[in-house]
Amino acid sequence: MTSLNNKVTNKLETGLFIFRRDLRIIDNIGLLDACSKCSKVYTVFIFTPEQVTGANKFKSDNAVQFMIESLQDLASAISKKGGHLYTFYGKNDAIVKQLITALDIDGIFFNMDYSPYAIERDESIAALADKMDIQVFTSQDYYLLEPGTVLNGSKQVYQKFTPFYNSASAYSNHVLPPNNKAITNLTKTSKNLAHTLSLDTALSRFTTDNPNIMVKGGRQEAILNLKAATKSQTHYSKTHNDLFKSTTRLSASIKFGCISIREVYKVFRNNTDLIRQLWWRDFYANILYAYPRVLGSALKPNYRKLRWHNNTTWFKCWTKGQTGYPIVDAGMRQLNTTGYMHNRARLIVASFLVKTLLISWEHGEQYFAKMLTDYDPASNNGNWQWIAGSGADSQPYFRIFSPKEQNKNFDPDCEYIKQWIPELKDVPVKDIINWDTEYVNYKDIKYVKPICDFAKQKGLALKMYEAVFH
Repeated sequence: MTSLNNKVTNKLETGLFIFRRDLRIIDNIGLLDACSKCSKVYTVFIFTPEQVTGANKFKSDNAVQFMIESLQDLASAISKKGGHLYTFYGKNDAIVKQLITALDIDGIFFNMDYSPYAIERDESIAALADKMDIQVFTSQDYYLLEPGTVLNGSKQVYQKFTPFYNSASAYSNHVLPPNNKAITNLTKTSKNLAHTLSLDTALSRFTTDNPNIMVKGGRQEAILNLKAATKSQTHYSKTHNDLFKSTTRLSASIKFGCISIREVYKVFRNNTDLIRQLWWRDFYANILYAYPRVLGSALKPNYRKLRWHNNTTWFKCWTKGQTGYPIVDAGMRQLNTTGYMHNRARLIVASFLVKTLLISWEHGEQYFAKMLTDYDPASNNGNWQWIAGSGADSQPYFRIFSPKEQNKNFDPDCEYIKQWIPELKDVPVKDIINWDTEYVNYKDIKYVKPICDFAKQKGLALKMYEAVFH
């Protein structure tokens, strides 16, 4: 990246901090850096057409709603510190160029992101700053360790999680503690700036309000959920797969940086299983950073040859939660209603789409992206390719989840199913679990029969995969 310099000899007069996925003023490494190096700091957020309009094929209204709620909370926190969060709509370069001139900026600050889009965006801003003789300062804030830090003996990114985890654990003393230093030199201007956009306008323009969204945005909400999780997740290793048990509800807050990853790490440092989930997040970030081609292509070359059936009618049934497989449909209805799905349910519905309906994981990846509040490109892609067998540390192609067995193991009393499929609330548990044969006895119930035969589809899935590998 052009013109990056994290050292400064003389204190700068005016800094510009650009918020992205770090919507808080507490333990924000880039913001703290800006405030330490500048006499005064302006704070901004830029909505871009390629992210918040229909041009983005992966845009999630739920994620945008959560993000704007988080920005509203952030704006309030900044105001209490004497500053102002300026929000704009337009192209990054054009907005930044305008601000450099209008506010007499000496240094630009932001936290690094590592997706292909983010890298290209930041390189463009750095090149612009270089032309205008402005310094750019970057910080690593989003992950436990910067992508590319943990490498194998060949100096390559690990493609297996366990050796990555074992190696990363040796770096655990490199995970910084939260920095709660107070922010004191935020500022604001009386100048009229072009292309500003109020957050209320952004909310109505870029998303449709979902009153049923599971988690609200903002740091205050995130802190409440973090405190609640310290009590509810003490037995995480035993209960995290139970579909009717509560989860941490922290994934969206971590994704948008309402709380820092270091704060979460500190709180759960003695909960090995939860910490392991944080390292999975780092693992997939490393994969995307090293192999950006995974956004749109299987990591493993052989899997690019798979001849998916891609039945459009079945895909539509899957998206609507109308497959006739209760455990699958409950998960999809939870997603469609709340913008969230239990992690075990994500595995079940993804396996069903890919290895039962024989529909490409890329269709599922995109649908999840458009619905999830906590959508993260690296984790979403990594998890879908894990299910398909095409990604890093993925399950073998012949491991195919049986919806019935998943139902028995993770929702044995069908509480989760009855919550999300009220049509089945009066049906006995054993008949719900065996709906593939028992549906004929419930002609008066307005719930669909199975759209396919699981055993038959399993055989076809194995043939589809074996055609590539044998």
